[in-house]
Amino acid sequence: MTEFTEVADIGEIPPGERKRVEVRGELITLFNLDGELFAIYDRCPHKKTAPLVRGILNGVGVKCPNHGYRFDLITGKCDRGEEWNTRVFQVKTENGKILVGPPSNEGGR
Repeated sequence: MTEFTEVADIGEIPPGERKRVEVRGELITLFNLDGELFAIYDRCPHKKTAPLVRGILNGVGVKCPNHGYRFDLITGKCDRGEEWNTRVFQVKTENGKILVGPPSNEGGR
């Protein structure tokens, strides 16, 4: 059975917004793109310091605010090469709550 953790109310992250949460000691950023929720590890793997919550949305991706590496919010793939791929997490909603589960990909530093 996959373990999910409640992290926010749906109303806390309206379309076009984002929120950083902590799940099992890891910082994860949630993005709401036109009503669809995405969750990605919050630190850019390039320098491990830039918070992706401050990144620029680019389609279904987010660009690191420091050096512009782009990460796909569905796959975690980086446009600069697979050595920079990061983790994305399962997200679901239940009873007005947002829940984050384990990573849905193999990528990640």
